Amino acid sequence: MPDIAIVIPVLNERENLLRLLPLLKDALGEMGLSGEIIVADGGSVDGSQETAEQFGARVIVQHEKGFGGALQAGFAAAKAPYIVTMDADLSHRPDFLPTFWRERETAELLIASRFVEGGRAELSRFRLMLSRVLSLAYRRTLGLQVLDLSSGFRMYRSGILDWRLLQAHDFDVQPEILFRIHAGGFRIREIPFHYMERNYGKSHARLFRFGWSFSKTLFRMWRLRQSHDKATTYIQGVE
Repeated sequence: MPDIAIVIPVLNERENLLRLLPLLKDALGEMGLSGEIIVADGGSVDGSQETAEQFGARVIVQHEKGFGGALQAGFAAAKAPYIVTMDADLSHRPDFLPTFWRERETAELLIASRFVEGGRAELSRFRLMLSRVLSLAYRRTLGLQVLDLSSGFRMYRSGILDWRLLQAHDFDVQPEILFRIHAGGFRIREIPFHYMERNYGKSHARLFRFGWSFSKTLFRMWRLRQSHDKATTYIQGVE
């Protein structure tokens, strides 16, 4: 069994994979870990799958749509006790992996955070403002004490969540995962991180769709929390 699994959602990222995958292999080697690299491909037509296999990654073709579908496919394929999710575009640098590994016992979910003290983000002002506003809305509505809920650079301890429960299909899967892990009573910790500009190509995130999907998921999680609170109140009243 590998020590760690790296899950990378991919859609036409061949040029970035050519740089990222060798860096990942070097980082795992320097850490002395056995790792599996899982590329969850959403239908690339630029040779991303062939490039990933060339560097020894395992390619999983996702069957559910969107970023959420890629994560579900990657989680289902991972066998390691720790699972890291990261973007393919080098905005998440492999040299942060030793920090994750060093802090692995401090929480069941570690988040590379742009917004805690010491964190930085190379983002446009609008994207930065949108991320902060959405994070604030989730914190106040759901009680999630997380400053960077949209960060996709994370390390999970395996077994803390049934990934089949996830309903979000786009980037809004990130706060849904957080809410479900928080509701399960597991520890979540943010670690300062410097988010870089993507190395090559354009982002697949569309800001209007990003904001709309996060808003819909917030409402759905709020309803789920209300149902949970009512059920808890009823059970305690019966007892």
